Amino acid sequence: MKIILYLEFAIRLVAVLAGLFSIIYTCGVVWRVEKRLDISYKLFLAAIIFFTLASALKYFDAGKSLVLPFLVDLNYALFSLFFLAGILTMRNLIRKIDGE
Repeated sequence: MKIILYLEFAIRLVAVLAGLFSIIYTCGVVWRVEKRLDISYKLFLAAIIFFTLASALKYFDAGKSLVLPFLVDLNYALFSLFFLAGILTMRNLIRKIDGE
């Protein structure tokens, strides 16, 4: 049973660290691009921030709170919405470049 708890902790830690690195690298891209690509990457950055926040909030779940699971689900929902918006923005940019 202990091994599962340690494994769960390690998986959550990897998710948070990967999210933090993604935030750093995406910020680097946002600083270097312009116009529509900039908007797409800003949406991706917002999505990554919400995903990382949701992953980090899971560390504070004591099992008795009703607010914390709601906040985690809210952050995952916001992640999904911003990620979808970023994908659609990128799709429209690529279609415009291809002349569609």
